[in-house]
Amino acid sequence: MRRRTFTAKVLRRLRNYAARATEALERRYRRRELADASVAPAIHTHMTAAELRALQDLASEARSVLEIGSYLGASSAHLAAALSIHGGRLTCVDTWANETMDEGTRDTFAEFQRNTAGVAGVITTIRKRSDELTAADAPPPFDLVFIDADHSYAAVKSDFEKVRDWVRDGGTLAFHDVFFFEAVSRVVGEVLATGQWQLAGKIDNLVWLTKIRAFPNPMER
Repeated sequence: MRRRTFTAKVLRRLRNYAARATEALERRYRRRELADASVAPAIHTHMTAAELRALQDLASEARSVLEIGSYLGASSAHLAAALSIHGGRLTCVDTWANETMDEGTRDTFAEFQRNTAGVAGVITTIRKRSDELTAADAPPPFDLVFIDADHSYAAVKSDFEKVRDWVRDGGTLAFHDVFFFEAVSRVVGEVLATGQWQLAGKIDNLVWLTKIRAFPNPMER
């Protein structure tokens, strides 16, 4: 009887190990498949391949992600590809009117939709200015928030103040163009100075922070 019980335990452990290994392998191939499908043909972007991969890795640990500033969908496609593996959701906020881009204003929403068609089932789009965004539009909390919209100091600071309480404790807040735009760098410095966040990583021009505790006081203006 004791030997039979021992054998049953060993078999259960082997089955559990095999199931976990199979699930991990499926996730890996699914991630690669989705990433390849979602960014082919290549989507025009101002992000590097390394930055896009870093975002995808961050999203692979998340369930709910908010992106402020989606442009033509390169970052959105990478985020959504990772989230689709485990049933996560991506909320994209943009006017898709191209107001802050060098090439001038134009309606880019249809192009965004074409570029992200492979992972459209994961994405919710909110077509409005980020300063008009409410918690009713994008219900928190979020595991990851990515800010890459208007790079003026006032706009970046406003975006941060909008979402800082929407990021769960232990969650991630990412900024793009931190080293190309002094205004973005300034806001990131002020955010770190609050003591609520700590630097978690950087690659190229992408920086991400971890929320380490609740902190109710706003940044000093």
